[in-house]
Amino acid sequence: MSITTFLLIVALVAFAVAAVGWTYKKIDLIAVGLAAWALSGVIGHLSSLSLSTILLVLAVVAFVLAAIGWRYRKVGLIGVGLALWVLSILV
Repeated sequence: MSITTFLLIVALVAFAVAAVGWTYKKIDLIAVGLAAWALSGVIGHLSSLSLSTILLVLAVVAFVLAAIGWRYRKVGLIGVGLALWVLSILV
């Protein structure tokens, strides 16, 4: 089992656990799943550092910050991470 497959399984479990309503302190399990999913994509692109890879790394950082409950004013970090992820696909 590769690390990419492992991260995708972690994302699946996080999404499933969030879907049934389980929570743990301030941790956002949707953001955990998104971070694991995006990180599995980053691992495949680490061989070449491009603008797309940098945007994907920033998306992972945004998802991790959202997962631990960090807030910056009224900015939704999950939305920021998703926007960065889509931008990395478009670039």
